[in-house]
Amino acid sequence: GLVGNVAPDELALAEGESTRERYAVGETIGGLFVWDVDHERRHLALSIKHNAPGYVEALRWRTVGEVVSGTITYIVSGHLVLNVDGLDGVVQPRELALADGESAEARYAVGETIGGLFVWDVDHERRALYLSVKRNASGYAEALQRRAIGDVVSGTITTVGDSLWLDVDGLVGSIPPGELALADGESARDRYAVGETIDSLFVRDIDHETHHLGLSAKRNAPGYIEALQRRTVGDVVSATVTGFQGNDGLALDVNGLVGGIPHWELALAGGESAQNRYTIGETIDGLFVCYVDHERRALYLSVKRNAPGYVEALEAIARGDEIDGIVTHAYEWGLWLSAADVVGSIPASELVLGEGESPQTRYVAGDKITAHVWQIDRLSRDVILSVRRLAPDFPEELVVFREPIDASVRGTISGDTPMPIRVMAANHEVWIPAHELALTIGVPTQFKNEDTIRPIVTGMDMFEGGRPTRLSLRRALSGWDAAVERLSAPNFLVPNARIVPHSTVTKSELRSGSAAVDLGPILGLISQGELSQEDGRVLMEQSSNQERGVVIDSVDREHGFAYVSHERFQARWREVAEQLELEQGIEVEGELRDFSGFKQEFALLDLGSGLLAQMPTRELSKSDPPGKAAIDRIGEHFLLRITAIDRDKQTVHAQSRDQWLESLIGATESQTLEFKAVLRGSGDKNKRDQNEHDKERSNEKQRERRNMTHEAMRTITGFLNTSGGNLVIGVDDDREVVGLEGDNGLAGKTMAKRVDSAIKTLEDNMRNVWPLNAFDDRVNLRGLVTWTTPQVRGQTLLVVRCQRGPDGGVWLVGKRQPQFWIRQGQETVRLHGRDAVRAHLSDRRQRSATSDEANSDE
Repeated sequence: GLVGNVAPDELALAEGESTRERYAVGETIGGLFVWDVDHERRHLALSIKHNAPGYVEALRWRTVGEVVSGTITYIVSGHLVLNVDGLDGVVQPRELALADGESAEARYAVGETIGGLFVWDVDHERRALYLSVKRNASGYAEALQRRAIGDVVSGTITTVGDSLWLDVDGLVGSIPPGELALADGESARDRYAVGETIDSLFVRDIDHETHHLGLSAKRNAPGYIEALQRRTVGDVVSATVTGFQGNDGLALDVNGLVGGIPHWELALAGGESAQNRYTIGETIDGLFVCYVDHERRALYLSVKRNAPGYVEALEAIARGDEIDGIVTHAYEWGLWLSAADVVGSIPASELVLGEGESPQTRYVAGDKITAHVWQIDRLSRDVILSVRRLAPDFPEELVVFREPIDASVRGTISGDTPMPIRVMAANHEVWIPAHELALTIGVPTQFKNEDTIRPIVTGMDMFEGGRPTRLSLRRALSGWDAAVERLSAPNFLVPNARIVPHSTVTKSELRSGSAAVDLGPILGLISQGELSQEDGRVLMEQSSNQERGVVIDSVDREHGFAYVSHERFQARWREVAEQLELEQGIEVEGELRDFSGFKQEFALLDLGSGLLAQMPTRELSKSDPPGKAAIDRIGEHFLLRITAIDRDKQTVHAQSRDQWLESLIGATESQTLEFKAVLRGSGDKNKRDQNEHDKERSNEKQRERRNMTHEAMRTITGFLNTSGGNLVIGVDDDREVVGLEGDNGLAGKTMAKRVDSAIKTLEDNMRNVWPLNAFDDRVNLRGLVTWTTPQVRGQTLLVVRCQRGPDGGVWLVGKRQPQFWIRQGQETVRLHGRDAVRAHLSDRRQRSATSDEANSDE
């Protein structure tokens, strides 16, 4: 009563024989194999060939990854159906490497033989081979190798069914129903169309055997990562079945999160399968979270570990017991088994294997095995077993969490970028990720086989001693803990964190972010939520010379990560900069907080409220190397001068005040720099007047004092009317530092009183500087001139910094008529007449507008 059809290629006809010659209407044919039930078209697809003698046996010899040739038997709806040595093979449209707009019918012909077909699936249920032209194309395998779990990619839809199939830059990818972020009752066909491009797809799996990417729309959805981070091992949750996965496990939705239950974690009766027991859409309660996979962004769940009596069975087992178990599954990494009514596992390193043997070649499901209880993980309700440790003379080395351990390098990958290394530690093989090999991420660290190293244990797979799972050389370095303490300060700002290209850091460490930055001691992860896909891709591919300002949100001590934010840094930086009223040229005090850059070439100094300025490390000390400074000088205070403020990049650059003054004194006088030996004294080499009783000489000195002060005020006015500048008082024309100590015009016997006298002189004379424009505020004008009295070479200087004055210009007012002074090269020049003054101010405004426009364009 059902409609069925046998396609031409499914008939076992002799060469040259036709259907009409072989069969007649009304004839009954037995032994027809049902290879598809099409519920949409409501018909059965049947095959004679798939049930022919020897067909099933021949199919068993075929394996995924083979490359075969096939002859086209027919072409339908863009599909190629082929004969592969008597077996049926299918190449779907998405698996053809066609040019834009080209069709399968235009490219291929019935009877044509195609070589180089990649077997990506052997379907024993439908008794067919699924083949691909694309997956064996030149460069395909290399492009697949460049992909990593955690990548975020875009893909163009090639097929819409229950699942989506996509082209990802030439690679084949798919999204199963449980990985689509669909509304209630919405199907993939309702939501998507062939040819549509989907962005922000998360690479959850890379199958190098089938040459395929497993993708997810759900695992990269807004809020997904944050929801996953709230889940922990030991949670008990409810979930809805979204599909069935390999080896008859379940795919589930856990309140929007992707979850999975492997078949060995299902409490099934003998011979029962997951498909017999569960249905899609069904809700299962009481599921135990046994693992939170931040790399793949998924939860691994168990029915069995929360079943009645399971905890009691676990409590009855003790470390060191010898128990029997039955293998439920074998992988390259080891075995899963059921032992003493609980779930157990045996890592490959804990099996006794022959040369060239693996757990998969040695064991199959159902094998019985006797093992030693090595670890009882009561949090995840798991037992880790060992066959190797049954030997009475087995040497067991004690492993202590966060303590150093001796390790010997057993395998390296050479190259210019840091790569992980394999080591033997405590009789176990462990991989050390690239970013755990050096203090500064991105700096290649080379190792040779048999090198002895002493990393710190950062991860173990048991509570009371046992197998080390994570090691770190970086965290073993002295100062790591102190650096983490500093980074843990609330709202800690790092202005120049370097971007880490993804080729230098293992993808598994980018669990919670699409971009990583080098914070020196630890790796910082920028949350994917604040980066577009393009931003993330660019950041990940930029060289390590690129920098981003970040604020530290939190530090994960266990894994050695800091979670950082670039967006919050920008807002926080502006807020703090306004509070501190930072301006270029001012002198501030900074506390040494950290170092950054290659070989710690920049010192980071806290200017207050967590705002950091960067300064060349060499300026901290001329004797100490940066490495010693990093350890010994953290927390020391330094006097700084702000040399530049980049408000676009939120970066403050500073220079040691002493270093700046030394470089300033060695410079040539210019339009923005002038030296004066004295402020009030005589203009000679500051020799004191020894003849105070000579009245005529005294009157001459008074005139000289007034002249020297007037010269200083002329220079200050010139700086205000031109481009600003620095007036250094206490340095003569020969660049000899004479200081205020010898200025015979200053009052007071102590140095403090002489400094007060110099500052009072400046303040009094600044009253004679007036704006030309009556609307310019004199109070604001006074704020454009600041001064400091630093110590240099044992002498006290008076350094007057002048900013560019108001557009209306300023007068120097005295007993005579007001004077208008400007700077021309090394000279201070007076302009006469209003026309000359107007012309100068107009030219200055024009130059300023041109400069502002150029900066804006940049």
